[in-house]
Amino acid sequence: MKNYFSTKTAIALIIFGLAGCTAPKVADNNTPTVSITKFKAYTQKFPESALITQNHATGHIGDFFFTHWKDAGAASLKMSADGSFNVAWQGGGYNYVGGPGWHYGDKNRVIGYRFNEDSGASYITLYGWGFDKNMPVSDPAHLVEYYILQRWTYDPSKDGVFGKTFVSNGVEYSTYRSIREQKPSINGSTTFYQYWSKPAQQRALGEDHKIIFADHVKAWADTGWILPDMNNFNASDDPTYQVMAVEVFNPPKDGTASGKVWDAAKK
Repeated sequence: MKNYFSTKTAIALIIFGLAGCTAPKVADNNTPTVSITKFKAYTQKFPESALITQNHATGHIGDFFFTHWKDAGAASLKMSADGSFNVAWQGGGYNYVGGPGWHYGDKNRVIGYRFNEDSGASYITLYGWGFDKNMPVSDPAHLVEYYILQRWTYDPSKDGVFGKTFVSNGVEYSTYRSIREQKPSINGSTTFYQYWSKPAQQRALGEDHKIIFADHVKAWADTGWILPDMNNFNASDDPTYQVMAVEVFNPPKDGTASGKVWDAAKK
């Protein structure tokens, strides 16, 4: 995962730079190609159903934000306005991350989801960022990349420092913290923390699940791991988004992951 993420983000920074630029085009089978520009992407509305196949795209479909990134290979994200999604990939030597969610994190959000298929994603995780532009960049806590793992064939938290074990919505999680030293991020190359929550058992397919995000924020804070502002556009390259991400790196064979995401606090 370490090599994967640094490669992924470094290429993204090369492609997009630190200022506004034109992003690749997005199209589905029924609508014209749409061109978006950086940062305008986070308010751009796409068709109610879209198939996204190019190397990088972000935007909104219905009320959901999505991110879609790959450095090579063949991977696609099909997404609908109701939060349904399907990620399909071909085997090969490349990295991919994508999925639906929101362009900002919310401490009180309750994320509902259901996975119908998972044929070998490296991991599926609630994924996002917090950033405080007023903290010194010398403090790794000014920028935090967080993961609440749900399914995996590779455990990216395995090298982290253990924090605590806690129970949320009947699920036992353990927390870990890692540090990334002068690595690419949503705010250029810097030193930052990664927070992890890992369930004792992987979450089952074909069932509705909830992630009560506030429980994870509290568990991290209990060991002094504070999550900075999750609702801002202050970083140079991306907003502090929060998505249910499917990640694959160097997939040995073709695969797919599908499901649906919703805001469970609104139901």
